[in-house]
Amino acid sequence: METFKIQRRHDAASIAARVTDVAAAIDKEYAGKPLVLVGVLKGASFFLADLARSLTTPVACEFINVRRAEGSDEIVQIDFATGFTVRDRPVLLLKDVVSFGVIENYLIDHLRDDGAANVRVACVVDKPHDRRAEVEVHFSLFQAEQGIFVGYGMDYQGRFAQLPYIAEVFAEPGQ
Repeated sequence: METFKIQRRHDAASIAARVTDVAAAIDKEYAGKPLVLVGVLKGASFFLADLARSLTTPVACEFINVRRAEGSDEIVQIDFATGFTVRDRPVLLLKDVVSFGVIENYLIDHLRDDGAANVRVACVVDKPHDRRAEVEVHFSLFQAEQGIFVGYGMDYQGRFAQLPYIAEVFAEPGQ
C-alpha cells in the first residue's frame, strides 16, 4: 500500500469562519430569494451541509455525481442523485476543488440547458492557475496555486475524507 504524508493547511475553525463569511456573501447576493444548492458528490458534501446550515436564504439541497473517463476530464455520465428540477430557479453549484474548469463548464451548461435562472459556482478550494477552460468561481473558501487536497469531504484514493481539516497530500518518496 502506498503511503502518504499530509500537511495541514486549514484547521476546522478557519473552515467554519470561511463558511460563515461565504454564507453572509450569498445571503447578501440572494436577499432571501430561494436558491438551489447542487453539490457535486462526494467531495462537496461536507461543504454543502455546513453552508446550508449557515445560510438564512431558503435553500433546496440537491446532489449530482459526475462520472469521468478513467484518467481524463471527459465526462461520461451525470447522475442526479436526487430527482430535482432547476427550471426558473437560481442555482449555486458546489464543488470541492475547481481546477481545470472543464467539468464545471459542462455542468453549468447542462444546468442552464435545464432552464436554471442562473448558475453560480462555489468551492472549497479554487486553483485558478490550473484553468484549461474559463470558469468564474463566485465564492470560494480558499485559493491555492497547486496541490492535492484532502479532508473536509475531499479524498485521495478513497482516503482522508473524514479529516476535520483541509490538508495537502504528498506521496512518500521511495514507496
